[in-house]
Amino acid sequence: MTRAAERPPMTDHESEPEPEELWEHLEGETPDSATRQVLNLAHRASEKFPELARRYRSFAGPAAIASGALVVLAGVAVARRARRGQRPEEILEQITSDEIERAASVTSRHNRWWRMIVRIARRRRSQEGPAGSL
Repeated sequence: MTRAAERPPMTDHESEPEPEELWEHLEGETPDSATRQVLNLAHRASEKFPELARRYRSFAGPAAIASGALVVLAGVAVARRARRGQRPEEILEQITSDEIERAASVTSRHNRWWRMIVRIARRRRSQEGPAGSL
């Protein structure tokens, strides 16, 4: 029979990593300044609407925090406005909770292509109609 190696018992405070240790091993790209600004605006926009935060909350232990989905939706809505050239102050003043929630529902490119093809076909049919009846 094999025997497990003997180790001194760990206390509760030794088993939990320190907060600094949690963030040490993160890898990946750091966001550039424009991305960081949009993320900051997204957080501020999501904080502007507490009813959205209540709807999109997740529970981490005893604390309820805003879900990452809400921040992503707010980020998409803020990025759209930023691409149109709006200033950050304007974005925060004018953005609505409906706009944040509708940020996920966008027509796909596939549907756009089909709509364009149908429009072209209708134009051709309407142009052929009067000429074909002569």
